[in-house]
Amino acid sequence: MEIEIISKPAKLKAFCVHAATQEWLSVDTEFMREDSFYPKLCLVQVATQIRIACIDALALDDLSALYELLGSKALTKVFHAARQDLEILYLLSNTVPAPVFDTQIAASALGYGHQVSYAYLVLKMCGIQLDKSLSRKIWTRRPLPDRAIRYAANDVRYLSPIYKSLRLELAERDRTHWVDNECQRLCHDRQYKPDPDNSWKSVKGARKLLPVQLVVLKALASWRDRTAMTRDRPRQWIMRDEALCELAVKQPASVSSLMEIKTLTRKQRDRYAHSLLGCVEAARQTPEKDWPLSLRHLVLSRNQRKNLKLASQFVQERAKQLHVQPDFLASRAMLVKLINGLEAPHAILGWRHDLIGEELEQILGEE
Repeated sequence: MEIEIISKPAKLKAFCVHAATQEWLSVDTEFMREDSFYPKLCLVQVATQIRIACIDALALDDLSALYELLGSKALTKVFHAARQDLEILYLLSNTVPAPVFDTQIAASALGYGHQVSYAYLVLKMCGIQLDKSLSRKIWTRRPLPDRAIRYAANDVRYLSPIYKSLRLELAERDRTHWVDNECQRLCHDRQYKPDPDNSWKSVKGARKLLPVQLVVLKALASWRDRTAMTRDRPRQWIMRDEALCELAVKQPASVSSLMEIKTLTRKQRDRYAHSLLGCVEAARQTPEKDWPLSLRHLVLSRNQRKNLKLASQFVQERAKQLHVQPDFLASRAMLVKLINGLEAPHAILGWRHDLIGEELEQILGEE
């Protein structure tokens, strides 16, 4: 198939009219995020069974025709490792493309390995060795080099035959519902929405803090995310996790006391002193009943560690019987959630509950 470079609105609309007549589309994106909070979309590759288009997102001011196409419920959108692609498309269009089929998830369900690469599947299923050495920085160059265009097109060229093969194998082994359920989870938009008020939970070092410190960390982390969003810069460029944790522990009340925060740079003290002190003061006024719970409960007791080991051994044995990787059947994070009772087993395991849920509940419920 020839590669179409689409940089004009009329060509985009014409391609979308064609693509809307298909049963499925193969989709991939190229983007940059090294120096920004939000990903910068550079290129969208879309393949039907007879055409491949590289849509130049930097040249087109209006991508609404593309977003409408990707939002069509009548079309299955085939991705490999879809999460990042879905995130950027959601942030730009406020809609998650659905329905989706993720070939990485499907390959895991069929025993090809955990989080297998696209290049591996192309070699394994199509007998083609792909060159995956291209630098990400090339996607902002215009005009794009021919090598980059071929590279981008190949990321969707082989998705269609891989999709058809995986779908057939899933049906033969009665595992289609496994993948469909996992892919449906990918389309829940809440996981792609920036959430400054809960960003403290992912701050490195938060587990070591007490609730009286976490309430300050929560305010600081929320401020950092909102600042990063406003300035469109990576959150660690605004302030590193270590600095947030030190501020949460020492809780400075004056500009002079900020000098004691060794992880702050002079530039950060000068620029953000008022904001930091305001966050600390406001957080200290929070009623104790509204303080975040300590994350130390995620540190397992001796008996819980024993049960986790037993559960992991069971998952490994069951995965071996099913010819899949243990992490696909139940990750360590899932098992820890089960141990701590953070969610109902059905909510955590989903379709896996019928395969391993009863046994895991019995193992993890033992005292």
